[in-house]
Amino acid sequence: MTARFTRLSVMVSVLGLLATPALAQMLGNPVYFSPKQGVGLTIAGDFGRGLNDASGKTNYFGGRATLGLPMVAITAGGGSAKPSGGTSLTSFGGDVAVTVLKGPMVPVTISLQGGAAYSSVTVLGTKIKTLHAPLGAAVAFNVKSPGASVEPWVAPRVDITRTTLSGTGTSGSSTDTRVGASAGLNVGLPSGLGFHLGLDYIYVKGAGAISSADVSPFVVGVGAHYTIKIPSLGPVGP
Repeated sequence: MTARFTRLSVMVSVLGLLATPALAQMLGNPVYFSPKQGVGLTIAGDFGRGLNDASGKTNYFGGRATLGLPMVAITAGGGSAKPSGGTSLTSFGGDVAVTVLKGPMVPVTISLQGGAAYSSVTVLGTKIKTLHAPLGAAVAFNVKSPGASVEPWVAPRVDITRTTLSGTGTSGSSTDTRVGASAGLNVGLPSGLGFHLGLDYIYVKGAGAISSADVSPFVVGVGAHYTIKIPSLGPVGP
């Protein structure tokens, strides 16, 4: 990391724009998983909130669309996050999840998921581009609940974040690989309406130019979703 890159990182942190690496796949929102994702098109609205100083206490508003196929789910979405005292930052991205274990006779459903999100912001003539790629595995516990689909899940992951600076007198790039995890609860009703809750944590050891202390963001998210069943794609159901 160049000296100019370090100085700009401090400046950006003070402004509250990118005080930490990407907090989740979409900046300010948990990385959601749904190993039991059913067949159909699911439209979701999300609200995320950073809970500690390391998260920037960001407020996030966004949406996602997921196409559920037998054993595969493809998601695309975007949203806007505004750190406390900072400037709004928009991010866009998507992911692909593959179910590797699923069945009525097993107590859990397991999926693998990889995704990427992109954001860009200009500060004092310098463009800051961030590419964030979470790669993880999720375990959903099969809960018997007549009249509703209840899916509690946990998902450890590897977080890769690449930040690139370009502009007036400043350029450079930095790639960080860290460990993260998320957990949540997805609830679906027979009507297609559902609700979701997620918690997200990334372990950041030290913060370079910002501080030598560990700075680990903690984010919570809630939202509602609606699933449109498409029987022609495969068997209907979670």
